[in-house]
Amino acid sequence: MELVDVYNNKHELMNYTKGRKELENGEYRISSFIWVINDKEKILLSQRLATSKKMPNMWGTTAGGVKSGETSLEAAIREIKEELGIDIQKNDLEFIGSNKRIKDFVEVWLCKKNISLEELTLQVDEVQDAKWFSIEEFEKMIKNDEGINSGFEIFKMYYDNFYNRHYELINGKPVAVKNEN
Repeated sequence: MELVDVYNNKHELMNYTKGRKELENGEYRISSFIWVINDKEKILLSQRLATSKKMPNMWGTTAGGVKSGETSLEAAIREIKEELGIDIQKNDLEFIGSNKRIKDFVEVWLCKKNISLEELTLQVDEVQDAKWFSIEEFEKMIKNDEGINSGFEIFKMYYDNFYNRHYELINGKPVAVKNEN
């Protein structure tokens, strides 16, 4: 049984652990979601196994539960190594947001990295494929029930408002302006 640290509904650590499937009402765990984006502004997604009990054949970002004693950042590094065979360091990740779901707080990380698909080592018991997609392609996949939406709203909000942008005052109002490369 995988133990998780328990949090209250305010995202405060409660100083006890439980099995991740034993949480009661008002108890939460932490999950890490990692969005990998390359310099062509494509996102790296993986496809769940056809035999998966939850969301078979669906495309989504790398994600997983945070184990007891582990930080969300450490879990992000572990999950991307386990699922895709990618070695990343703490300084490769940027925290971009969090949201509360039914039994967990999702903490979302961004990794700007160019990765060749040939470099990947897919976790055989979880992942059957991985590809680069445009953000628009993934939005269509979500609408067609081919893509997993979890954590995407935070990534998309960050991408639209902050990714490669800076703010300038235009007519007295702050406006996001795309950085010149």
